[in-house]
This record gives sequence, C-alpha cells and structure tokens, in this order.
Amino acid sequence: SERLFMEMADVMAAEGWRDAGYEFVCIDDCWMAPRRDEHGRLQADPKRFPSGIPKLPLSVCLQVQVHSKGLKLGIYSDVGNKTCAGFPGSYNHYDLDAQTFASWGVDLLKFDGCNSGSLELLAEGYRHMSLALNKTGRSIVYSCEWPFYLRPVQQPNYTEIKQYCNHWRNFFDVYDSWNSIKSILDWTALHQDSIVKIAGPGGWNDPDMASVVVVLSQLVIGNFGLSWDQAVTQMAMWAIMAAPLFMSNDLRHISPEAKWLLQNKEVIAINQDPLGKQGYQITKDKNFQLWERPLSGRAYAVAVLNHQEIGGPQNFTFPLTFLGNGLACNPACSVRQVLPASRDWGVYSWVSSLSAEVNPTGTVLLKV
Repeated sequence: SERLFMEMADVMAAEGWRDAGYEFVCIDDCWMAPRRDEHGRLQADPKRFPSGIPKLPLSVCLQVQVHSKGLKLGIYSDVGNKTCAGFPGSYNHYDLDAQTFASWGVDLLKFDGCNSGSLELLAEGYRHMSLALNKTGRSIVYSCEWPFYLRPVQQPNYTEIKQYCNHWRNFFDVYDSWNSIKSILDWTALHQDSIVKIAGPGGWNDPDMASVVVVLSQLVIGNFGLSWDQAVTQMAMWAIMAAPLFMSNDLRHISPEAKWLLQNKEVIAINQDPLGKQGYQITKDKNFQLWERPLSGRAYAVAVLNHQEIGGPQNFTFPLTFLGNGLACNPACSVRQVLPASRDWGVYSWVSSLSAEVNPTGTVLLKV
C-alpha cells in the first residue's frame, strides 16, 4: 500500500539508509489495478494507492513523499501481455507506459519477462522499452530480466543486453535461506567466464531481483532465514560480484546487527568501487572458495568463503601470489579485514601467505 512505501521512505531518510547509498524505494508486482483506464494507461489499485487524482492513477502523495526525502522511485512492469501475477503487462503499450512512468516521476523500471509469447517477442519488447524510456527524456534506470528468460533455451548475448539494459537478472528468485544464497554463488562461479567480462559502469549482472517477499539483487539480510555468518556471506559476496544492492526487508523492525551490516561503509565502498569490475572465483579447495575483485587504486577485495555447514571454524591458508595474477602484492601490500569485523592485519611481502579463520557458511572479506 502507499502507506507502507511512505513509511519506508521516512525510515530510509531518518535512519541512515539514504546516506549509506540506498537511493530507491521500489514497488514490485501487484501495484496495478486489474485493467487499464479508458485511455489505455496503467493505473494503480485504488484501494491500496488511494491518493491519486483523476488522470494520474499512481499516488501523487507517494512520489512526492519519496522525492522530498531525497530518494528515488522504482516501479514494476512486464514485457508480456500480463505480469507474473496476472496484472496488465506492457506488450503493445511500451511507448505509452514509458511516457506514463516518466510523467509519474519514476526513476527505475524493473521489467519482468513473464507471458512474452516467444523469445523473439521477448527480445523485441526489451529493446523497444529501452528506446521508449530514452525517448521520454527522463533518466530512468532500466532493470531487465532478459537473460534469465533466455537461458533455458539459448545462451544470452550479453553484449546486446548491455546495450539496452542497466542491470539484468541471471538466476532464479533468491529466498531467505542458505541453500538459495549458495546456489546463486555456485551458478555465478560456474558461468563467470561469460558474465564477469561484460559487467561495468552502465551495466551490471544481477544475481536476482525477484518477488516482494524476498526485492532486487536482493539482500535478504535482516529477515529470518539466514544465520549471522550467512548474512555476512551474502553481503560480502554481493560486494565481490558488483551486484546492485537492493534490500527486501522491513526497515521499521530490523535488528541493530543487520542494520550495521547493510550500512557498512567499507563493504558498500567495495560494492560501488568506481573501477566497476566484477569479482570472480580464483580457486576452490575442499570446502573453501577464494574470490577476488580488482578495485581502483591497484587494490583488491578478497573473499574467503567456507562452504562447510557443520562443525566449527576452519583455517584456510593461501599465498599472496594467488591474487591479481601474482601482482596484487608485488613487492608488498597492506591487508585489512572488512568482515565479519574490521581490523588491520598489517603489511605483507609478495612471498607471504595469508591464513583466515572462517566459520561454517561464513566469509572473511579482506581488502588488499
């Protein structure tokens, strides 16, 4: 409802979320009325978004509230004739819907891929909406699910997708569970040769942007299903993967620990590093995975992930020559631990090794 979104905007502005970099208040599927208006335009559900005025179906109150807080407004539509939940889709209405969203002051469009009919219509629709958004003259982030719907049938052309989209979903809905987080990381490592190289300023791989239950490249931190170590792993690995950070949780009732993690400036700085390179897995050893991400200023973010689900903490030791094709620490480097707690590890020479103690399903995030 509009009340929920306005309350969330208030909390984002008042409790440090906006200042940490979380800019968008995003409305997912099911915001629409079951039918378009007499002019063919989308309209919001009148019971849940009642503050609209004639000819402007989305709540004026809501978009004014969001923008007055220094935030931006995100909305949802679908490339097909119906959304995934069965509400009106944008097929045959791409230009009209783009103009409608721009007139409402929308700053981000999540464009789903249900009910598109064929892969040709899917691709045509994503291209068409991209051009239609640009024609409005308003800067609107374009969030696509294009490759997710292609993958069961054919390999996505990421070069083309990046020409049209600002970020794109690759994998199934993320859920508030360790199995879900683990499966996303495993899929990303398996396909990193095809997806890592395309990511960069203007276009990003999105591990998931799914339903309102669990929203967008979603951080499910602060909900019920993840342990503390698993929440640390998600935050660390989303930063390594240069994933867009969208939270899906109730900020009115979040724990201080989850708030600290989600607002951690050192982790967000890694995620938002201006070099814009996505990280990748460099080695696996039994239950451990070692990932790195090149950063600006010749630095690297390094994640040591322990896949073991039982037992106690275990140590993983690796030579610094593993990092940056042997150049990350040549001839010496400083090492700082960012997660699960921040502390300096000191200065190491090129021929040194590092040893990290990692809890089961946990991650140690370093900056080298």
